[in-house]
Amino acid sequence: MIALPLVALTALTALTALLAAAGVAPAAETVPTRQQQALLRAAETVPLVEQVRSEDPLRRRQRLHALGLSPADVKTSYFVLDSPLVRAESDQYLAVRFNHGQHAARSGDCSRCHHRRPEADMPYSPNPETVRCSACHQASFNPDFPERPGLRGAYHQACIPCHQQERLGPQTCNDCHRPRVPDHKELVRLPDKPDALQVTAECRRCHEAQAEAVRHSVHWRWRGPSPYTADHSNAVAHGKGSTALNNY
Repeated sequence: MIALPLVALTALTALTALLAAAGVAPAAETVPTRQQQALLRAAETVPLVEQVRSEDPLRRRQRLHALGLSPADVKTSYFVLDSPLVRAESDQYLAVRFNHGQHAARSGDCSRCHHRRPEADMPYSPNPETVRCSACHQASFNPDFPERPGLRGAYHQACIPCHQQERLGPQTCNDCHRPRVPDHKELVRLPDKPDALQVTAECRRCHEAQAEAVRHSVHWRWRGPSPYTADHSNAVAHGKGSTALNNY
């Protein structure tokens, strides 16, 4: 870090204040963050690898070891496991954030995930032995390569069995993914200053199953003593399941 004299710091502070007062924002950071870099990589669609080298898993592991490949060679340690190929078929969940470096260090065996090598080097890959999953796995079913699962299937087939075997890490949908919640500003149709009944009706337009579930839950059918009901009665017959009005 460069140590600036106090006069220079004072001048810099004053200049920043003047720019802010004039409505001029300082120059934005041009270097993308790690998250932005991961999202840019996830948005890419690379050419399909058509020919891969057929190797026995043990032979491949030994060859990578002989080449000196190890977790120390990992160039990119963080990925977002998203792709236009996946979202074209299903968009219910947010993408998984994947710590590539941590997984490589724990496994110590690159061939455990990078189980095939393209016959020809890929110009977009820093190492032809460890191309990204989406280079070989793309559409869910490709009649030219029926033996290959799609990208989403390849992710699940690589992750879940390993987590089960190691008894470590997430194994269910909600353990890995957060549901993708749409922007309701573009979905909800309500007048200005809607009343409670209008809000409920609009919610039920899409969430009818959830509304029916609430109607059969304790939130809708409760009854029992409550000092805050009419006349401060403790009668167990009083409640939404009997005498109270469900007006929303």
